[in-house]
Parts: sequence; C-alpha cells; structure tokens
Amino acid sequence: MNEEKFTGKADVYDKYRPTYPAELVDWLYEKTRADMVADIGAGTGIFTKCLSAKPWRITAVEPNADMLEKLRTNCPNVEIVNAPAENTGIAAGSIGLVTAAQAFHWFDKARFMSECKRIFTPKGRLAVIWNTRTETDMQKERNEIFQRNAGQYDSVKGNINADGKFAPEKYFSEYERVSFLQSMTMDMEQYVGCEMSRSYAPKKGTPVYESQVDELRRLFEKYQQDGIVEVPYKTDCYLGKF
Repeated sequence: MNEEKFTGKADVYDKYRPTYPAELVDWLYEKTRADMVADIGAGTGIFTKCLSAKPWRITAVEPNADMLEKLRTNCPNVEIVNAPAENTGIAAGSIGLVTAAQAFHWFDKARFMSECKRIFTPKGRLAVIWNTRTETDMQKERNEIFQRNAGQYDSVKGNINADGKFAPEKYFSEYERVSFLQSMTMDMEQYVGCEMSRSYAPKKGTPVYESQVDELRRLFEKYQQDGIVEVPYKTDCYLGKF
C-alpha cells in the first residue's frame, strides 16, 4: 500500500470527503450477518463510522500516521490497528467481512487477497467500495484542471474503478454488485477542500498549489447557484469471495 500518499492531507480529507449511503451498510449487514468486520485502509474513519451503525465488532486498519491520528479520534470505540492492508496482524479465521472503501486501488492485489483468505471465517467476504463522481460539464472541466496541474493525475485517473481497471470477475470466484446514487451539496470551501484532498492534488507549499486552488475557485463560481454546487456521486460496491 502507498502509505505516504495522504501524509499532510488527513485534516482536509476528514473534513471534506463524502460519506457513504446508509443503505449500503444495511445491504452488507443483511448479506453477511458477520460478527466481526475489518475496515482496511480505513483512512480517517469515514466508512468505519458508517459501519458503526450495525452491531458487529469492528477493527479498522490504517498504515498512515496522519490518517491514524484522525481515525483514533473519530472512532474511539473501534479496535484500531496500525498496519498495511497486506499484513494486518489480525487473528486468522476471525473476520466475516472485510471492507475496503476508497482504498483497494492502493493495495498489492495478490498479497491482499492472501491476507483476506488468512483472516476470513469460512464464509468470509470482501466488499470493495468506491464513491465515483458522475460525469457532468463541471466534472469535465475539473479533470482538465487536474491534468494541467497534477503530474500524477494522468496515471491515477481518480481511482481504479473509474478508470475501468478493476475486473471483479477475475479477482473473485463469485460476487454481487450494488450501486447507490447520492448528491453532495457543497459551498466553495467544501468543494475546493474535497478536490485538494485527492492523493494526486498538489500539496500545500508546492509551486502549483495556489494556481490549482484559484482555478478550482473560478470553476466553482462558474457553476454555483446561491453559493452552492451539487456534486453527484455513484457508490459502487463489489461483494465477493475467493
């Protein structure tokens, strides 16, 4: 896993990234009825907090020190492990559901599969989850800004799911897919903050940071109505076993 991608971005990530639909957690609970769930690559705990709506015992795994500090604050009643996705240290045969929300694209896929198999109960399953913004005129212009200013953006393309690289039929022996639509209402601070929390966004203090922020502010002004924009998302979940 790329542990340092979000170093220095934990605050903005935690404050501005979108959450996940409650219906998704309901669906996962009904499908698995797991006693124990491990949220791997938990970040600041955005999805971990969603999982807390159900009575399963939760372990959150996160390797990045900045993210981990926020995770501990946000999820005080959750067992927290400072470890990479591929070597969690979780007891073998203990986890009925593993979740990877907005994180799977950073993992070593083969090693992560081996780790899931090790910690799974006999009926254990993995939920791979992404929030992906739907295509709009504003989103197209946003992508052009990142292509100009963020050197890593061409290779990252937002996330592996949006770029069409995740093939669940090749990764899982069998799986189910479910999708939910949601829309985030954002003012300028929220919109710019959310965009600058991306792993590929220029970090504060780098030469292109201010120009990137300025361009995003102008983009917001172009599309805002009454000081807000609606940013539509699709949440995709692939629930599978090996």
